[in-house]
Amino acid sequence: MIEYNGKGYSVLLEENTGSLVSLTNGKKEFVCKETKLPLYSIRLRDERGGKILIDAYEAAKRKVWQNADNWELEFSGFEKADLSVNVKITFSQQINWRISVKNNSDLAIEWVDFPQIAVPDDLKGSGGDASIFWGFNEGVVIDDLAARENSGFCYKSPEYPSEGTAGIFPGAVEMPYMAYYGGLGGLYFAAHDAKRGLKGVNFHKEQSGIKLEFRLFGGSDAGEDFTPNYDMVTRFFEGDWYAASEIYRAWFKTVNTEFIPMSENPVIPDWYGESPVVVTYPVRGLHDTDVMEPNKLFPYIAAMPHIEKLAKELDCKIMVILMHWEGTAPWAPPYVWPPYGGADALREFTDELHKKGHLIGLYCSGLGWTYQSKLIKEYNNQNVFEEQGLAKYMCLSPEGDLPFSNICPAQRIGYDLCPTQDYTINTITSEVEKMISGDVDYIQLMDQNHGGTSYLCYSREHGHPAMPGQWQVDAVRSLLGKVNAISESQGKKVLFGCESAAAEAYIPYLLFSDNRYELCMAIGKAVPAYAYVYHEYLNNFMGNQVCAGDFISHKDSPYNLLYRMAYAFCAGDMLTLVINENGEITWNWGEKEMKTLPNRDDVIKLTRNMNSWRRGVGKGFLHDGRMTAPFEIELPEPVTMVMRNGREVPCERILSTCWQSKDGKSGQILVNYNTEAISCKLKLNGVKNYSVYTDAFKTPDFTKTVNGDNTAAELTVDALSAILVVCEK
Repeated sequence: MIEYNGKGYSVLLEENTGSLVSLTNGKKEFVCKETKLPLYSIRLRDERGGKILIDAYEAAKRKVWQNADNWELEFSGFEKADLSVNVKITFSQQINWRISVKNNSDLAIEWVDFPQIAVPDDLKGSGGDASIFWGFNEGVVIDDLAARENSGFCYKSPEYPSEGTAGIFPGAVEMPYMAYYGGLGGLYFAAHDAKRGLKGVNFHKEQSGIKLEFRLFGGSDAGEDFTPNYDMVTRFFEGDWYAASEIYRAWFKTVNTEFIPMSENPVIPDWYGESPVVVTYPVRGLHDTDVMEPNKLFPYIAAMPHIEKLAKELDCKIMVILMHWEGTAPWAPPYVWPPYGGADALREFTDELHKKGHLIGLYCSGLGWTYQSKLIKEYNNQNVFEEQGLAKYMCLSPEGDLPFSNICPAQRIGYDLCPTQDYTINTITSEVEKMISGDVDYIQLMDQNHGGTSYLCYSREHGHPAMPGQWQVDAVRSLLGKVNAISESQGKKVLFGCESAAAEAYIPYLLFSDNRYELCMAIGKAVPAYAYVYHEYLNNFMGNQVCAGDFISHKDSPYNLLYRMAYAFCAGDMLTLVINENGEITWNWGEKEMKTLPNRDDVIKLTRNMNSWRRGVGKGFLHDGRMTAPFEIELPEPVTMVMRNGREVPCERILSTCWQSKDGKSGQILVNYNTEAISCKLKLNGVKNYSVYTDAFKTPDFTKTVNGDNTAAELTVDALSAILVVCEK
């Protein structure tokens, strides 16, 4: 064994294998003793795409060098491939792990799984007190591994053809850090990679423990080395996901050279700070896989009475974001223009919206190529595909094959476009030019590309390395840069977005996106970690909430839409209403049958009350403030949200987040989504004075000076409303 003791923690590795045997903060063992893993695993591919898996156990030769705060391990003599693996471990306030692989073989390194850590399976659902934080869809805390694995978002290894919600960063996993924590402390695990390269970031059951998995994609050709220029980092901490997020945010700020705070970003339009409410609906069919006949909201102008009614009731601007508007077929990329019914019909509606001070956006469908629409049978591109030889521009498998894509299989048969190809770039930019010429304000360009990612490509003919990696991220960033330049060249400030929030690498280009935190509710507790790290750089919107009805029982939890809206608002997002063809507010997009609808009056009241804070005294906090850990709240017993599978999820009666404004004040927003008033206590430790606002456009109801460190403000939040507590420390 080789052992490190110091700086409040200890580490124990097997000298012969490099297996991590112990990782402890002195109070808790963070390595599952019954789950032994090699320090690393490496997957290579041969020229035919065949897989070769090698791990640290297979090295015939090993060397170890040690001094006070540094270890170096070298592994060689592998039977399956001529590799030499070097691992450096540096001990300070945190533990930095770095690996490099010298490749003397004719194989290509696909990925390196490093360092391999399995924590105990003592989550709350297993009778323990631990939780796992994962950066999936803005952030989720998992207390029950079985609930996650029995959902539609169970662990999937990132493979070709890609899955939209697979654990890929930058993608549906938008932040490259995880955490495992409980009453005796926590373990932070992250990639501190300033270039934000491609990684698998996930966790899963491994023997008796839970493996926290970082899969580092090499992005190399045959015979090339793998030498990432960043550290994997582990660090002990006290607290919960807020504390882990603070570690990552502090590091992120040290390397950030391109993320511009909203108040300083010249590309952001004026409407961004006016907090329009998004209203979204289709103009064909009533749900995603319906018969695509025009509904009552077509022609486009027919929706205007509903929009004006909502604008009056909510006292704000409306941003309409259309679905099923494409003139080709719904969700049938890359070709979308002209719109269904013709450009003049859409222009009539656009002009009327702008005349009334409102906005318009369009859902698109990302980097896909549609061979056959399943919604519009007449839309078939087989001849175009074959005559133009378009197969050569698509994302290919490791074996060089081209199977159909896994993205939106209910809506289309098709392929994934490789972002490096001129055909992809020219086609996407051409379609964007047409949409911008229609005077739209927003384009959800990368819908179906969660987080803005492209999908895995192994082509040996595209000019990029044969294995996925950094090149893929750089190619998407380049494409999105060209797309944004079109808006600038036309003298407009059109914003772009994606499905789920933009993953870190793509934030400068995707400044307004359809957040998908509701997907987290299928596997655990959604938490606003994304806003904690990035909110001062961009705002997003609540999204169309697709799939919420697949796992939430609307019948048994009739308040669930109010809860979801309060959550989105507390996360700093602009709000969204999904309407049907009659202008009625629905639970979420995509359900085939809605036997009941939410209470419209309650939804309108809560939306109006919450949105007023984004435009009134709360704007400096909720719009461009910086999230901080909230003051603790004492609340009545939670309500229970019932899921379709019978799982019961406790939901706090008041949702709350805390923000720091640019003048250094703290503002904690408290939202009561219930239909009766709720009383609570807010523990204001370390505060000099606080002011309580119950109206977003008026002076505070009262201001109090705090005497001592244990002051608790006794507050009552009226039904379907919010209050703001502004503090000076």
